Amino acid sequence: MSLKVLRQTLYETSRRVAMKRAAIPVAVIVLAISVAAAGWLGFIGAGGSPGAARQPTPHPGAKTVPVTRGDVRQVLVVPGEVVPMLQQDLRFPVGGRLAGLAIDPGDRVTQGQTLARLETEQLEQAVALAQVDLEVKQAVLERITAGPSAAELATARAELAAAQLRLDTLRAGTSPAYLAAAQAAVSGAAAELENAQYNLVVVQKSDVVSKNVRDREYEHAWYEANYGEYLKKYQQGEVDKTRLDLEWNALMTAKERLVSARAQAALVLGEANSRVARAEEDLRQAQARLAELTAGPSPEEVEAAELEVHRAQTRLEQLIAGPDATELTPAQAAVRAAEIVLAKAQADLAAATLAAPFNGTVLAIKAWPGGQVVANTPIIVLADLARLEVRATVGQEDVGLVQPGQPATLSFDARPGQSFPGRVNRVVPEGAERQGVVTYEVFLALDQTPPGLLPDMTTDAELVVAERGNVLTLPRRTIRARPNTTVSVPVLDGGQVVTRSVEIGLVGDLNAEILSGLREGDQVVVEG
Repeated sequence: MSLKVLRQTLYETSRRVAMKRAAIPVAVIVLAISVAAAGWLGFIGAGGSPGAARQPTPHPGAKTVPVTRGDVRQVLVVPGEVVPMLQQDLRFPVGGRLAGLAIDPGDRVTQGQTLARLETEQLEQAVALAQVDLEVKQAVLERITAGPSAAELATARAELAAAQLRLDTLRAGTSPAYLAAAQAAVSGAAAELENAQYNLVVVQKSDVVSKNVRDREYEHAWYEANYGEYLKKYQQGEVDKTRLDLEWNALMTAKERLVSARAQAALVLGEANSRVARAEEDLRQAQARLAELTAGPSPEEVEAAELEVHRAQTRLEQLIAGPDATELTPAQAAVRAAEIVLAKAQADLAAATLAAPFNGTVLAIKAWPGGQVVANTPIIVLADLARLEVRATVGQEDVGLVQPGQPATLSFDARPGQSFPGRVNRVVPEGAERQGVVTYEVFLALDQTPPGLLPDMTTDAELVVAERGNVLTLPRRTIRARPNTTVSVPVLDGGQVVTRSVEIGLVGDLNAEILSGLREGDQVVVEG
């Protein structure tokens, strides 16, 4: 167990004991410095003084102590450790692979000095891509703000003219020439259908479709019967296997010629049927076109043509007027967004270099080159060792006694036999619980930092939490009282023991402050 942990454990143990006692807390150690005590001893050793004549002679059977004037000091002794006033965990705002370190633990660095770098290839690519994207969006914005080109205006005027011509044609109706052409198209399609139908009849009766297939069917049937007869003869032993195989091959040849004839007939017949189908569709379309021209344009067609003219006219007017908000605003927003992306990519690239934010000393390094670094993970611990303070822990029973500005005396294990003055700098109001004991952090400033003091060195701090100077005092052992209470005290007065009501002020470990009820020089009776 380290000395620091031992100190803290002992301190917390004393807190738990103190909570169970009805008397004054154990952690409060009172150092009473009584200047008058030394004077009293000198007075006794010298055999008294002229002022002693007013004091009663002590009762032979009573043991007494005198009321003296002096200082009472209440000191709180707490464990602590040295900490830098400025210490920071340095981290990369972005993640990546650590490329290199420029420092080692214990190195002193200056503000702005480069400490570590990440690999930047991907970050540089991100900057390049963001730059290209911004340039593209800026070009779009420039094109919009520059207005239409001469070619764009010419195209828009041509589209408007074509749309207007289409509308005028629909409104004027069908010309005789268009009607005559449509009628001729119907006649031609009807003649083609008649020819296709006649051709289909011819094909159906042709040798390719009928006679050739019929001859091949007869041929196949004859070879099939012939093979059946030879198969019986073979089974009866009248012919050999060679003869039977010849007849089988002849049958297969006849079958192949039949399949080929049927395929050829199907192909010719299919072409004839397709010609008839096409001719029928052409005739239907020609008749529909003739009917459309005869009836004239429908209201829907005229309305669609008018809408197209309106669209073309609006488009031309927009080009002449220049960009409007519907085009300009999104383009401007796109440029701003691209600028933000580029700025972030540049910031990420810059953040890949970790620099010292202040002059200090490297306390620890938590990552090494080649390792993967997670964004915002501590990499280096940096502290300013020129500005150190002490962090002490105070129990909840005592923290109310501690106030900023109170004097303190600090002793360090690293500097045995020496003590250094300081003061309470601040009290952190947030407590921490450990093993049932709640403690608070108190930070102490040193009037002058001792040479060689380093973080985590242990110390004991004596905090002067209360002090009374030049007051009436009694040794604490003579009275058992809490601070700011009234008790009955036996006093030797005129050779007799009398009881007086005494008001107690500050109570220390050795002395207690007397507020009223006693005078300097009074003899207080104590137990033998």
